[in-house]
Amino acid sequence: MQTVTSKLTASIATLALLLGLALPMSSQAQSPVDLGVRGGVTQATFYGDDVNSNDFRPGFTGGVFLNYQVNDAFAVQPEVLYSRRGTKNHNSAAGNDIRVRQDVIEIPVLLKLSAPTAPVTPRLYVGPALGFVTNSELGNGNDADDSFTDVDFSGVVGGEIAYALNKGPLSEIAVDGRYNLGLANLGDANNFEDVRTSAFTGTLSLRFDI
Repeated sequence: MQTVTSKLTASIATLALLLGLALPMSSQAQSPVDLGVRGGVTQATFYGDDVNSNDFRPGFTGGVFLNYQVNDAFAVQPEVLYSRRGTKNHNSAAGNDIRVRQDVIEIPVLLKLSAPTAPVTPRLYVGPALGFVTNSELGNGNDADDSFTDVDFSGVVGGEIAYALNKGPLSEIAVDGRYNLGLANLGDANNFEDVRTSAFTGTLSLRFDI
């Protein structure tokens, strides 16, 4: 847990460093850097050779992001998000249902393309995401940290529809939908090794000029 906490601290520090590097650039253009918050629901499950059947289960997701607008069409957006993932899977080797709940800190770095249709702007994005599994539980709160690795890696693809407000510091409100496809095995126990995450997420976000 201490290792994961230190990684999270380093991740937040990295986001702050990105903000510090971007601030001097903002003096050369009109506010290319925005900070934002987002919150919503994740529907997550597992897939892989050790998963015979699965069931999506809802969980909360939320966090902060930094958006650097390179030009009118292209932006880079790192995020730090907390997600609670829950799933019920049938273990083909054990022959029974396994209920899993995980708390995950995710750090996506998204490359975003925007259509020139303000004030309503659709966007598409893609990018990698690094995840730190801070807690894993089986059944009714049984500790399962030893059954899973503590690092996840996934690819993210999605889109959003944003509406420009330009009212004080609040510059935009957006509805976001994305899909995470896990690329790393999360299982770390016999008969439960080839397991990857899969999640659909919908969020509402607010962006603020800085």
